[in-house]
Amino acid sequence: MICLDVICIYEDEDYAKLFPLVDLKPVFDLRCGRRTLLDKIRRLYPREKLILWVRESLADVVAEQHPDCKVNITIESPCLFLSGRAILNKMIGVKGPEALFLTNDEVIGFRLDHATGLKPGSGPFEIDLPKEQVNAKVVEYPWDLVNFTRDELKKELRGGKLEGGLSRDAKVVGRRNRLRLGKGGHVWPGVVLSTETGSILVDCNAQVRPGSFIEGPCYIGPGTIIDGAKIRPGCSFGPECRIGGEVEATVFQGYSNKHHDGFIGHSFVGEWVNLGAFTTSSDLKNAYQPVKVQVGARQVDTGLLKVGCFFGDHVKTAIGSLFNTGAVVGTFANWFEPGLSPKYIKRFSWGKDHKWQLKDALTVARQVMAQRNVKMSRAYERLLDRVYSRI
Repeated sequence: MICLDVICIYEDEDYAKLFPLVDLKPVFDLRCGRRTLLDKIRRLYPREKLILWVRESLADVVAEQHPDCKVNITIESPCLFLSGRAILNKMIGVKGPEALFLTNDEVIGFRLDHATGLKPGSGPFEIDLPKEQVNAKVVEYPWDLVNFTRDELKKELRGGKLEGGLSRDAKVVGRRNRLRLGKGGHVWPGVVLSTETGSILVDCNAQVRPGSFIEGPCYIGPGTIIDGAKIRPGCSFGPECRIGGEVEATVFQGYSNKHHDGFIGHSFVGEWVNLGAFTTSSDLKNAYQPVKVQVGARQVDTGLLKVGCFFGDHVKTAIGSLFNTGAVVGTFANWFEPGLSPKYIKRFSWGKDHKWQLKDALTVARQVMAQRNVKMSRAYERLLDRVYSRI
C-alpha cells in the first residue's frame, strides 16, 4: 500500500493487440521514436513517483528492469492513472478534480481522489467520471509504433552537441546543427549523413562505419554499430544493435542483429533478434492495396500501403529468408524455410512444421545475451517458461 501523490502507468485490456511484441515486456517498454513509451512519460513527470501495473506474469521481470518503480501494488491515495499505450503531447496535471481522459473515444487515463477497489488486472476500468479530451496519441497496433516514429524523432532529436568523434572525411549534407554525437560516439571516414530530411543522433559509444549513408530523422542508440548500411528516413535503433544492408522507417527495440545485406522496411524488430544475411521483408504489395496483418485470431486491415514485418523477441532467420508483407513472426521463432514466408509464424516455431524445444531455445538465448554482457535472470527464465506453456 502507498500513500503518496503518484502516477500509475497501467496496461489495459488492449495490450493483446500488440502481440508478439509484448510477450516478454509490458506495452510501455516498447520503443517509439528515440524513447520507450515509459521513458516519454518519465520526461514529462521527472519528479513524480511511478507505480507500474502490469500482467502478473510480467511483474517480477518488470520489477528487475525498473527498480526505481513499485510494481503491482495497491493504491489508496489520490492518483493519476495513465495508459501505457498513450503518448502524451501535453502534460496532464497530477492534481485536480476527478476526470476521465480521452483522445477521441479512446480512454488514455483518469484521475481519482480515491482508488479503492482498483488493482492490477482489474480492467477494463469502467469509471463514471467527467470526460476531458486531451492531446495524445494511442498505440493500438504494432504498426502504430512504426508510423508514429518519424514524428516522435522530429520532437526528440532537436539540436545538440558534437561530443563524439566526427571524421573530417565524413560528409554532412544539410544543416550541421541537426547532427548530434554523444560521448564516445564515432563517425568514420567515408560516411554520408543527410540532415535534409531530419535530425540524426549518434548516441554514446555508437559507431557509424565507412560506406554508410544515413538520412534523418534517425536515432542510433548507445553501443549500436551501423556498418556500411543505407539507412532511410524514420529509423530508430535501440542499444547494442548491429546494422548493415538497407533499412527504412523501422524500429529496432535493441540488442538485435541485421549485420548483412538485405532490406527491412516499415517494420518493428524486437530484442535479441538475429536476421541472417539477405533476410528481406516486403513492405508493399504489388497490387498497391492496403496491407492486412494477423492480430490474434483475425485479420486487421491497416489501411496503409506500406507495412513491413513484426518480429518478436529472440527471433532467428536463416540466410536468404523472405518475409511476406505484414508478416507477424512470433517470439523465439526460428525460420529457415525457402520461399516467401506465411503471414503468421507461431511462437517457438522451428521452421514450418516443428516446435523449438524450450531447453534448446534457452541455451541459445543465454549465449546470445552473453555476447552483449547480459545475463538471463531467473525471473526472465520463468517468464519464458510461461510463454512456452501457452503455445
